Amino acid sequence: MINTDAKTLDPVEEAKRILRAAQDERTTLRLIGGLAIRFHCHGRHSMHLRAYRDIDLFGFEKESERIFSVFRKLGYSSNDVYNAIYGRTRLQFIDHETSWEVDVFLDRFRMEHVLDFRERLQLDAVTIPVTDLLLTKLLIFKLNAKDAKDVVALLEDHQIGYVDDQETLNLNRMAQASARDWGLCKTLNDNLETMINFAEIGEFTPLEKRDLTQKLTMIRVYVQAQRKTLRWKLRSLLGDKVAWYDDVEVGEGEAH
Repeated sequence: MINTDAKTLDPVEEAKRILRAAQDERTTLRLIGGLAIRFHCHGRHSMHLRAYRDIDLFGFEKESERIFSVFRKLGYSSNDVYNAIYGRTRLQFIDHETSWEVDVFLDRFRMEHVLDFRERLQLDAVTIPVTDLLLTKLLIFKLNAKDAKDVVALLEDHQIGYVDDQETLNLNRMAQASARDWGLCKTLNDNLETMINFAEIGEFTPLEKRDLTQKLTMIRVYVQAQRKTLRWKLRSLLGDKVAWYDDVEVGEGEAH
């Protein structure tokens, strides 16, 4: 039966209310974006995590009807114009009473680069996997200070490893994603370099600086060493003479 907890203006509690309702309806929804990071990060540098205007989720296109049902029963309205245009890839719901706006990405996360999470949602019952949360940040073409701090918070609270679990940043996942897509690999490497510089000049203790630099360097070296696909190699011949990322319009980057 659908959960009927009272509406709240607290983004964490509202996200929990939505996830409980989805579970009651046997509908797959996972948090994505900055609010999802807040669920995983509790260290010193997670203190910057900000107030959130919107809630971003990931779900399956094949469950679209159930997703509509969940939000209808929670008191949200469908953004009919938006959903008519983008409904195969993304849905939007609005609660006019609380002003919450919820975006649901379907099947793939499409921003500057495309990531497919359909086979990975079993790794966490609340958010997309923590490794994928890190990837969504490191694949932003124009990484800003807010996003850099999100990366720091994720690295601070998680160890680097080679397996998927709820609290390990999986090097194999990052390397395999970049080995298939030259453009994705370029953005990832560029942002790893940016983050290493950020760690050097940022307001970090010597121990924090060393830990961040070691983790970022470990990811960068492992990604670069991964054997690349033929598709990657062919695309690399064009280099940056051809755009390697998709432009994202202002207002589309809520999950960042």
